[in-house]
Amino acid sequence: MEVDTNPRGIPLIGKPQTPDDLKTSAYTSQMVEEILETNNHMANGIGVEKETVKETEITADVKETNTKEEEVKKQEEDKGCETETKEKEQEEEVTEMKEERKCEESKSQVTEEEEDPLKELKKYNSNVPEGTSSHVKDKIDEHFDKYPWVLGALGRLFNLSTGYGPKFAPINIPLRRRLQTFAVLFWMSTFLFMGAGSFFFLLYLFFFTQYWWISLCYFTWYLGDRTICNRGGRRWHWMRSWTLWKHYRDFFPVHLIKTAELDPSKNYIMGYHPHGILSAGAFCHFATEGTDFSKTYPGFTPHLLTLEGHFHLPFYREFFMASGAVSATRESMDYLLGREGSGRALCLVVGGAKEALDCHPGQVILHLSKRKGFCKMALRHGASLVPMFSFGENDVYDQIANPEGSLIRRIQNSVQKMIGLAPCMFIGRGVFQYSFGIVPFRKPIYTVVGAPIDVPLVKNPTKEQIVNLHETYVNAVVDLYNKYKDRYSEHPECKITIV
Repeated sequence: MEVDTNPRGIPLIGKPQTPDDLKTSAYTSQMVEEILETNNHMANGIGVEKETVKETEITADVKETNTKEEEVKKQEEDKGCETETKEKEQEEEVTEMKEERKCEESKSQVTEEEEDPLKELKKYNSNVPEGTSSHVKDKIDEHFDKYPWVLGALGRLFNLSTGYGPKFAPINIPLRRRLQTFAVLFWMSTFLFMGAGSFFFLLYLFFFTQYWWISLCYFTWYLGDRTICNRGGRRWHWMRSWTLWKHYRDFFPVHLIKTAELDPSKNYIMGYHPHGILSAGAFCHFATEGTDFSKTYPGFTPHLLTLEGHFHLPFYREFFMASGAVSATRESMDYLLGREGSGRALCLVVGGAKEALDCHPGQVILHLSKRKGFCKMALRHGASLVPMFSFGENDVYDQIANPEGSLIRRIQNSVQKMIGLAPCMFIGRGVFQYSFGIVPFRKPIYTVVGAPIDVPLVKNPTKEQIVNLHETYVNAVVDLYNKYKDRYSEHPECKITIV
């Protein structure tokens, strides 16, 4: 049985047997070619589609990478902007800090003329440690000032009813500070005890010993020498140049601030303000070479003018005159200003003993309204006037409250009229403790010397000329205080009062 190998009549692609087979074979070959072409076209289309898909995928990947790169760049740019802003802020802060420092330096900076003496003096100074001297004073005073003076003084002495405890000086204090305290204690002791002690010592020798002749000899010599304080005194440069006075200067410390040049061919009356309890700054500048006055103002001979009563005390008068101090009387000033020659600098504490009763820390009261005699003296001799203001002079001692009209003030005024000296009830610190004593507190004193006021020579000045010169001088003192109070005063908010 034969099997039909071509049941559907598909033309065979083999060798054609008949003409019809030729036709069919040609047709089939054509169909095959078309099929192959279509297959090729389809394959090409599929390849193209694959290529397009790949290209789209690649482009998408590229876009993603580009977007990621852009995001990274933006983040980096943002970070860079942040860092730049931070750097700018930091630079602005640094510049602001520098400007603030410059402002502070400009406020605290002194002029070139003032800088040299300050440098020489400040190298000796050291910071006062907390818990000593003036730091303790300010805290303790807040507690004791509300009590009566007697109770307050006893409380300061024994540190009663305070939470601070005894304020004794530490044992390991440097030697230089001990020398400074000794120098100031020596100065205070001479003022308080030397004159009275010498007087009672001479009485003792005269009445109770065989050396009565020593007292008699001294009294005889004193009778002939008692007016020397009105005739230029008896200065001794060796005593003025003691190293002790350098330690005295460094205790506070005391500074001499020069703001204008003075002509050595003229004579000057230099007004010192305020008086303070004992005019510590005036003594350092004009009675010693502690602040090198002769080097700061070459060609001048300084004299400290003070009450004539200081020169009635035995032995103390010799000590005080050796420093160049003289009496603040008309005869004394006429003698110094009327002699031939020039270059004399007379330091006059214009407020006098009465002003000392108004010297309290944190206030400035100057007794100037009725003090016109020095202006008359300046006109008579043609001596220029120089205002000076000593910042810190009122702070080195505390004083009991004694307002005008109080019982204490009335007693003080009566005693001051009788003896000439102001009975100030002051409070300082001790040698080995910081609560009570006669040693002043370590407060800096800045004495600013103003510009001179030229005065014409008028032998017989009129009242109007004296008043006009007095007004000019008072205005110069007030301007000097207002100009330098922010730089040197511990209480720049304090207003100056002229009475």
